[in-house]
Amino acid sequence: MSASIILCAGKGTRMNDDSKNKVAFSVAGVPVIKRLVSEMKRGGVDLFVIVVGHNAESVKQALSGVDGVIYAYQHEQKGTGHATLCGLEALLNYGYDGPVIVSMGDKIVDAEIIKNLLKQTPDKKLVNGVVKVSDNPGGGRVVVDGFGKPYGTVELADVCLMAISELCESERANYLKNSGLNAKKAQKVLEQVETYKGGNCKVLSGKAFTAEEISKTPYSNAGLYRFDAKSLKDAISSCNSQNAQGEIYLTDTLEYYAGKNQASVFLIENPEKILTYSTKKELIEMSKNYLKLASEFISDIDNGSFDSELKKIYGDEYFDQKPRYRAIISKFIESYGDKKIIITRAPGRVNLMGTHIDHRGGAINVMAIKNDTVLVVSPRSDDTVNILNTSSEYGLESFSISKELSLYETDNWLDYINSAPVVERVKSLKGNWVNYVKSAVLRYQFISSNPLVGFDVMADGTIPVAAGLSSSSSIVVATAEAVVAINSLNLTDKTFVELCGEGEWYVGSRGGAGDHGAMKCSKKGKITRLDFKPFAIGSSAEFPKDYAVIIADSMIKSKKSENSKDTFNAKVMAYEFSLMLLKKQYPDFNLVEFRDIARNVSQKDVYEMLLFLPEKITREKLYELLPEEKDRLNRMFSNHVDPGFYDLRGVTMFGITECYRAEKFLKALASCDYELIGKLMKLSHDGDRVVNPVDVSDSKIIELKNSKANLELLTGAYGCSTDKIDYLSELLNSSNGVLGSKLTGAGLGGCVVAIVKKDMANDVISKLNSEYYDKFGFEHGAKVYTPMSGSAVIF
Repeated sequence: MSASIILCAGKGTRMNDDSKNKVAFSVAGVPVIKRLVSEMKRGGVDLFVIVVGHNAESVKQALSGVDGVIYAYQHEQKGTGHATLCGLEALLNYGYDGPVIVSMGDKIVDAEIIKNLLKQTPDKKLVNGVVKVSDNPGGGRVVVDGFGKPYGTVELADVCLMAISELCESERANYLKNSGLNAKKAQKVLEQVETYKGGNCKVLSGKAFTAEEISKTPYSNAGLYRFDAKSLKDAISSCNSQNAQGEIYLTDTLEYYAGKNQASVFLIENPEKILTYSTKKELIEMSKNYLKLASEFISDIDNGSFDSELKKIYGDEYFDQKPRYRAIISKFIESYGDKKIIITRAPGRVNLMGTHIDHRGGAINVMAIKNDTVLVVSPRSDDTVNILNTSSEYGLESFSISKELSLYETDNWLDYINSAPVVERVKSLKGNWVNYVKSAVLRYQFISSNPLVGFDVMADGTIPVAAGLSSSSSIVVATAEAVVAINSLNLTDKTFVELCGEGEWYVGSRGGAGDHGAMKCSKKGKITRLDFKPFAIGSSAEFPKDYAVIIADSMIKSKKSENSKDTFNAKVMAYEFSLMLLKKQYPDFNLVEFRDIARNVSQKDVYEMLLFLPEKITREKLYELLPEEKDRLNRMFSNHVDPGFYDLRGVTMFGITECYRAEKFLKALASCDYELIGKLMKLSHDGDRVVNPVDVSDSKIIELKNSKANLELLTGAYGCSTDKIDYLSELLNSSNGVLGSKLTGAGLGGCVVAIVKKDMANDVISKLNSEYYDKFGFEHGAKVYTPMSGSAVIF
């Protein structure tokens, strides 16, 4: 076994972005720390102690799902030596005292370098990685004699402090300007020189070196070491903080080991094998080194080195994915040539509880499935986006980012997508899938300070179209992953999800970001709660191993790009109209989002609200009741055809009760309350059914109010199912082993999802085949699923 300590506790102030730790920023779509750990694994390291401090959670999130990782905290920043000591204590407590690689977290080191470091002679208890000074002019100077024997390391700030201590005041600034120090460190050196009394010499391992001699050393410290863990604690204890930074430097351990003739230097001759960064600009440049030729990916697939990445995503079914990925990449080469590429994927999603409420601020409980959209993407030098699909039914689509933006010049996304030229452009394409690619590209261009680069795409999808599993949103998310990666946008998951949700408004729908959040944030083997307005990743619960999910495709298609979009938007607007009326009627409740009704209003008052709302309402009546909102109503009416009337009370009651159910679901799953899980799923579907829909008349609401019926066990009437989906749900609910079933997705077609005992799943599917699919002449469309991981760049 070999181990590593990786230092990730620093603030990284030169990134000028405190949204996450410096090491959690992505290079070519993958967090730097994740790439570093991956390379170290390939180089022979098995155990990783990650020393965290500032923005620790972002580091943990970047390494989520990576095996062999433990964490140690550096609560105060006292230098690299102190940080290493924090990691060393965790490593020794783990019971490991062999060779340990120590690295700064803000770099990526090639696996070959790690292999060679581990191979170095064991009698040297420190092997200090170095590069030529020309390759790292700002690094600490590693002092060696003519035979390569090391004496110690002097930080550049200390070399500068020694040098300017003998210069007149007028010469000091000019010296520092040409020294390689950044401005912040140079200023600190200037402040310290007046009280500096150390002289122009530094004694290293018993030998004195002048500042000039140190400056002429050929080596700069690479921030990469191989230590003997057993002796490292004593080595760090020998260091002090009497230096320009006032910190304990890990570099000072070289002098400790050199004095015992137990140190050597290891020259990293190719600077591209060890890349580091301090600013976002440097990170963008660094990204270019991590794109591989398409043919290299094919070689990795053929020789098995790509297997580990596929296993992380698809588990035991990874082997079936190898020919698929090979075919997609081969098709890319055939169409575009052998270019440098990235691969992104976005899975289909299932919302087990929290239907139709994410855009109202309600919570959802989600999982990703193995079916996905995969994109092979190569950046271009212009802003043209070319899109091809492995399926012959899709032809080449192409657009220029700048030309699309020129249709309506504005810096406001809503103004852009609501403008007549853009609306007409979307309509003219009649539901073409290119609109979903555009929705991501154009939305991300609106938040980027620089023009986005174009790209060539080969796409492949296994998510059934118009089945309620969000095949269209998966195109948005997979495209967004590519846009973020090749442009080094480095966004938080929260921003990523929100932009995807807003981006999909381009096609004309007005849904939330629930689908996109589920695709981005789902975890393998778990059900995850997502909150909205604001977006937040909530807790997760393990999906029980003796249960599985059946997704049964009704074979009734619902395409949001066609007529169902109007029905979908009308339902969403019903929520808005209700909230507007309730806020006006009940100002004391301080309602901000629709979900606040469920969270902040007593059930007694909720009944009063439901009775206040008309069961149905026309546009004319809305104008009459909300005259002060005429302009807003006009904007809301413009995104869908007039349905004649809106199902105001039924939609409102469904939304409130579904918010209750969404709050309870994950807790029920975590406590293995399977009876409650089944009841919640059945209630949710009852609120969507069109066969025998729930009664929401005045008399019924009064009856429920007088009996003090618990709203958590009621449903409302959203009515986005179909007669066949209702029939399919009843078949599932009557099957042995099924806890409950419900519609998933926006409705008006699509799939039914059920939770079933795993050992009875095949019997249930056989029943569906004979009593549904064969009965109606449909292709068999029910399969067993388990929760899979979310969207990502695959490397």
